[in-house]
Amino acid sequence: MPKAKEIKEAVQLLVEGNDGLNFFKAFIKHHSKKLSLGEIQIQNFEGVSELRDFLEGFVSMTGFHKVQSIGIVRDAEDSAKGAFKSVQGALKNAGLPAPDCPEKRKEDDKLAVEVLILPGGNRTGMLETLLCESFAGTKIDGCIDKFFQCVEPLLKEPIKKHRKDKARAFVYLATRPKPPHSSMGVAVERRYWDPNHKVFDGIREFLERIVASSKID
Repeated sequence: MPKAKEIKEAVQLLVEGNDGLNFFKAFIKHHSKKLSLGEIQIQNFEGVSELRDFLEGFVSMTGFHKVQSIGIVRDAEDSAKGAFKSVQGALKNAGLPAPDCPEKRKEDDKLAVEVLILPGGNRTGMLETLLCESFAGTKIDGCIDKFFQCVEPLLKEPIKKHRKDKARAFVYLATRPKPPHSSMGVAVERRYWDPNHKVFDGIREFLERIVASSKID
């Protein structure tokens, strides 16, 4: 069972897996001075099925009383509604404020909670969906289309619809001067994904809101 690290900040960002952890570390670092995001502590709850147990342990940790704002990010996969319902149930099970819908804060007299389901807009997909959208319409995007048109008929099993963006993101990274293996965070640091691209506006605004929630009297 994944366990939270020692609580050091009033703003806690809970993300899904190492890709999410690496991406958000690099994304926050890039925007930290301009947007005052430096006080966010990131916790990795690992898999979507482990969030419930993670939260149960999280709320019982020494230092949890310091927490004023919690943001939770997970992928929609093949159902944004189902993903949100899963997070909502885990929050209620842990006795935490459970928002009625994504990207809307729910608070009690102690803390505020907000949930972001990627890629946003009630769409199916994941973080990699946004990453792919950041280079959509470019010449290399067209080349990647042709690659999959060639490869997919040769596969024993078709790539599931909601996993295609992950595959496309890896192919894109393989074209970069120094491919960062599978680290989405390193890719941000090397500007292979542009952290200022408009497709990431929803993520940036979400982070700004959870920081602002910790400063409400």
